[in-house]
Amino acid sequence: MKRKFTFTSLISLLLVGLFVLSSCGTAGKKPGTTGENGQAGSDASGKPEEVLLWNMQFEDWYGDHFNQMMEQFNSENKDVHVTQQFINGSVWDQKMKAAQAAKTAPDTYVLAYNQVPFSAAQGLIRNMDDLIPQSAWDDIYDNVKPMITYQGKYYAYPIFTELQTLLYYRKDMFEQAGLDPDTPPRSWDDLIADAKKLTKDDVFGVNFPGFSGDFNWAAWGWEYQAANHLALTDDWKSANITDEGFVDLADFVRTLYDEKVVPAQQLANYNDPKPFLDGRLAMMFNGSWVIAALKKDNPELADKVGVAPAPTKDGNQQVTTSAAGGFTYVLDAKSTKAEEAAKYIHWLLADDPSVPAQYFKTAAYSKYAVRKSVDEYITEHDKDAYNDKWRNDITEQVLPYAKPEAVYATEINQYVSNAFQSIVLDHTPAEEALSKAAEQINDYITTNDYSSKKP
Repeated sequence: MKRKFTFTSLISLLLVGLFVLSSCGTAGKKPGTTGENGQAGSDASGKPEEVLLWNMQFEDWYGDHFNQMMEQFNSENKDVHVTQQFINGSVWDQKMKAAQAAKTAPDTYVLAYNQVPFSAAQGLIRNMDDLIPQSAWDDIYDNVKPMITYQGKYYAYPIFTELQTLLYYRKDMFEQAGLDPDTPPRSWDDLIADAKKLTKDDVFGVNFPGFSGDFNWAAWGWEYQAANHLALTDDWKSANITDEGFVDLADFVRTLYDEKVVPAQQLANYNDPKPFLDGRLAMMFNGSWVIAALKKDNPELADKVGVAPAPTKDGNQQVTTSAAGGFTYVLDAKSTKAEEAAKYIHWLLADDPSVPAQYFKTAAYSKYAVRKSVDEYITEHDKDAYNDKWRNDITEQVLPYAKPEAVYATEINQYVSNAFQSIVLDHTPAEEALSKAAEQINDYITTNDYSSKKP
């Protein structure tokens, strides 16, 4: 049985007092609005305020979990009732734009971190500083706060972070190749050497994001660790891809393909672990979400798999090796139910740490907490999590150095991807291909006055 959660006694007393005052101070108040103090409450008829939430369709367990949490909240709160709809990601943008144009957008919805700044700048979402207690913002990890902030205000409350780039390796295949199953490669040279020993017959040593689309987002961690920056200067006034870091990264990727330890054509999309699970890849770069696929769907393989930070040029892994992404809850700027929706967000994500902790347990710790108190709660109350080597290693070795996903236009990522494809497939010198891509990016910036669009 799930434990029940309520607001603190102080808030309860305030609500009681406000209810008494409402009998003489809010006569004629429009349904769906709030009193002078901004406190959410039922409408004039005494019915709970209806809040519409749009969520995204991910794994089955994700939908089951958030439906259960919604039902629990609704059973415990008589003044707010949440209705949740799950939307397929392939039609999300289309449906959201149509709803916003028709002024029927949901009161609250999930939004990826890298969409928060532009949504705030365009006035699509409202800031939440005044609706969530300051203590809940203070509890968020420092490297997450910039991803939910625009012009000094918070525009989203985060659900989780996940990592785009981890190294998964088959310990059983390491042993068969005479490699130490407890010593994954730490440097680029180590990776190439191990991958050569693991490549045989129809088994490839490792994968890499394909240039037809996956590279556009899955290479950000590699760019950070090789050059300590992404493809634009901080002011978005010019490309920043011709320095030594990008050149070295390009030469490393070309070597992977030249040595034929990477399949010439992707065996599957980057985020699909199937070729690794069925033994066609001995090592795999993929996101932290694969941990759930291993533990939930392929438990027989879990003991045969190791997880480690991505190798770096010199083997030092106390640097950024992965970009961090994930999803947040935001409030629609035109919603008349902001306080009511915020009450649900506060209960679900920002108050009692045991509530969001349930999500991470359900996710088999393939996602990571954004609040310090939630991590502390999990460590103290969940022995499985406390003893989970993958969670502990990633939390200590990868998360502290993770940096946000890029928020700039897809076209810019594609110019970089095209350059790497030319380097790998056409053997264009790295300096030449990257310089051409830089020119294309600079033309894009000039044509679109893009530096003025930096959120």
